[in-house]
Amino acid sequence: MTRKASMRQGLRQWGGVVSTIVPAIVWGRTTSPAFLLRVAAVFAAVVGAYDVLTITLFLSGGPLIGPQRWVLFPDFLVFHAAARAFFEGNLAIVYDFQAFVDFENRIYVDRFPSPVGFRPFLYPPTWLLMILPVAFFGVALAYGLFMFTTAAVSFLLAGRSDVYGWLAAITSPAALWTMISGQNAFLTLGLFYGGMQLLTTSPIVAGILLGCLSYKPQLFALLPIALLAGRHWRALASAIATSLLLSAVSLWVFGIDFWARFFEMTREASSPQIVNIMFRDVSIYMTTILAGARILGVPPALAGGLHLVGVLTALGMVWIAFRHYPHSGERTAVLAAGTLLLSPYMVNYDMLLLMPAAVILFRRRILSRMYPLEVLFFFCLWLVPNVGVRFNIYQLPIFPLFTVGFAWLAFLTLRAETRGTSPCWPLGR
Repeated sequence: MTRKASMRQGLRQWGGVVSTIVPAIVWGRTTSPAFLLRVAAVFAAVVGAYDVLTITLFLSGGPLIGPQRWVLFPDFLVFHAAARAFFEGNLAIVYDFQAFVDFENRIYVDRFPSPVGFRPFLYPPTWLLMILPVAFFGVALAYGLFMFTTAAVSFLLAGRSDVYGWLAAITSPAALWTMISGQNAFLTLGLFYGGMQLLTTSPIVAGILLGCLSYKPQLFALLPIALLAGRHWRALASAIATSLLLSAVSLWVFGIDFWARFFEMTREASSPQIVNIMFRDVSIYMTTILAGARILGVPPALAGGLHLVGVLTALGMVWIAFRHYPHSGERTAVLAAGTLLLSPYMVNYDMLLLMPAAVILFRRRILSRMYPLEVLFFFCLWLVPNVGVRFNIYQLPIFPLFTVGFAWLAFLTLRAETRGTSPCWPLGR
């Protein structure tokens, strides 16, 4: 083949690529779903490779190419400090904001460039019970074991049935922020999707997995409502029993006074003073309607009202989805999106809960006529846990747009799939 003929063939191939991708992005015309799925796989792989390189350089000391943080895995240090406080006989300081910060500054003086001012432990005693073993190891080793273990659990519970989807989610920007912060979102992903996968085949086991999510109440709150609406009685009973059992064990280990301090801490944490401190320190990472409204300068009372509208909408969508529609990936996607609309304090790594649902929904949507720019919406949703932080810094909060948009799209798709149709603009096929 001559060089000129080779160039012509290459141009024809690129022309075929463009003629497939552009109509899909602009008009939602998916003439080749398999090809579009391969494009999405390449996109996720490239983003994932960048994220893996970013976290590798971040943990090894640079040069940094991604998000900048002033200290390594700061959230995990909070977990580690709380576990150490228990074994050192300082349990009483865990829910004392100032005493706990002083304790962190003392034991991690070699890790903080300057003393921290507000790094509280805001979790219930059940989470402290679950992370006590991290205190047996130095910080770096404990972090590595924690992240590896939670990622492994997420694979065993939710990833084995869809290895490629799990790999995409676990290397997404939301996962990158989970690693940077040292958070527990991998475990959350495994428990949530593992429980939902088993909901109709092994409801007792599903309830146990979902009940363990009570360590993060803001992510657990919608689950009993969904199970009640769907009449999943055995799973509901199992989830409640698991939550109560974890609470009872933690009560036995830590004592009733510690639980009393936890409830006092939650009351204090909801005070305007602490809320303003939290907003000041973490608002650039927050994804909620409340945070978006406040970043735009909306008065706090009105911002709270707008968030309440989102909460009621999420409750309504989840109730309808579980009351009137059968178990499906789309129904799980509605629950995941509704969960992220519930609490006013969700941050960007919490969006990892959406990523497996985004994979499920994207695969379903490319088989039908999509909305104009819908493909672009999915690609941007994948990136928004990272780029949304920068938009928040410039007072252009886009996080709520994607959370609300995904919830709406998941709900419409659920309704359409059940009816055997597909939601789309009324354009000719």
